[in-house]
Amino acid sequence: MTDHKPEGVSMGGDGDDGADLTPTVTLAQLYEEQGFLDKAAAVYKKLLVMEPDRAKLKNALEAVEKRLAASTPRPEKSETKTVLGHLTGWQKVIRERKKMLDQEGDKRRKILVIHGPNLNMLGRREPSVYGTATLEEIDEEIRKTAEECGMSADTFQSNHEGGLIEKIYEALDGYDVLIINAAAYTHTSVAIRDALLMLDIPIIEVHLSNIYRREPFRQKSMIADVATAQLAGFGKDGYTMAVRAAANMSRREKLTEESAESKST
Repeated sequence: MTDHKPEGVSMGGDGDDGADLTPTVTLAQLYEEQGFLDKAAAVYKKLLVMEPDRAKLKNALEAVEKRLAASTPRPEKSETKTVLGHLTGWQKVIRERKKMLDQEGDKRRKILVIHGPNLNMLGRREPSVYGTATLEEIDEEIRKTAEECGMSADTFQSNHEGGLIEKIYEALDGYDVLIINAAAYTHTSVAIRDALLMLDIPIIEVHLSNIYRREPFRQKSMIADVATAQLAGFGKDGYTMAVRAAANMSRREKLTEESAESKST
């Protein structure tokens, strides 16, 4: 989410010291919890400027506006000073809770999704085999699904073997799960296989088409026995299925770690 402030949308109000808060769904929900419906509506409006087609935001805004319409009128000027005093206090509470949630977000487990050669041409490349969705649309679904699962996802695509290998190296320390569609390199690259062997995190191999019903040369995967799991033939849904599987794997791993820690104390 960027800090860009669209024209025509105000985050402030009478005495509101929260105008510099980055608009997020979490912030809007916190405003709702504290009864600041006008501020919650302002956050949702700002988010909708950036994501106008997101139905959940539209529904949330409509619900808040209905509550606003049914709420009592704003206080007269004689009451404003007292109200603003309470508002300032609640703003501090909201800031602290948002800070806590952001810190928890920084600790979220991370998924790295790697796309191999020619996948940047999805939507134009053999739609009857690979579907009509573009890579950008697939990546957006990946990120949204990861967020729904309490994780974050970074995506990367390269048509070059070396670039893919360099990106795999980044998973050595910075990620908890790797999802990879090596595309044509699936069938040929010993180098990518060797790079994957260095990882000690779950690896999920994804293919848009069912490679085992394709040409004979495509039916051999050089990385299948290195991967933790494989999804093939589900089209673009294979990626979101892999993200949900990654979340489950990560959750089980976390529970195992917590159990081991409790036994050692």
